Amino acid sequence: MKFNFKKILFITSLHFICGSTFAQEVPAPKPTTNPEPPQIYDIVDQPAEYPGGMAAMNKFIAENLKYPETAKEKGIQGKCYLQFIVSETGQVSNIKVKKGVVDCKECDLEAVRVVKAMPKWKPGQKDGKNVNMTYTLPVSFKP
Repeated sequence: MKFNFKKILFITSLHFICGSTFAQEVPAPKPTTNPEPPQIYDIVDQPAEYPGGMAAMNKFIAENLKYPETAKEKGIQGKCYLQFIVSETGQVSNIKVKKGVVDCKECDLEAVRVVKAMPKWKPGQKDGKNVNMTYTLPVSFKP
């Protein structure tokens, strides 16, 4: 078996040229880091505020809250305590019923619906910066 040096050199060169022409550079995978969740404060220097203050919020609730018919029929009344987050941009989110009206799931759902419909709030502040904070709001149901 006789080796043809020129032929081997040609095939090797061709392989190298073609291989490098069609090769794709694959970027190294980026290390996965879980970003820290934003901090949510319970105590701040300046609490979040409904636009226009408490009187405006009470007016909004009074105008938008619909007393559930089942609660009216049964004579149910009470307070639903909601807790939610007011973000550093004033968005209301993560609404949870902390303590509901006894025997009236409809009342709790109605209170959540009204808070979801609220406009953006003035955010809470800590050290002069807008921050995410928790807010607890009682919503009363009386006939």
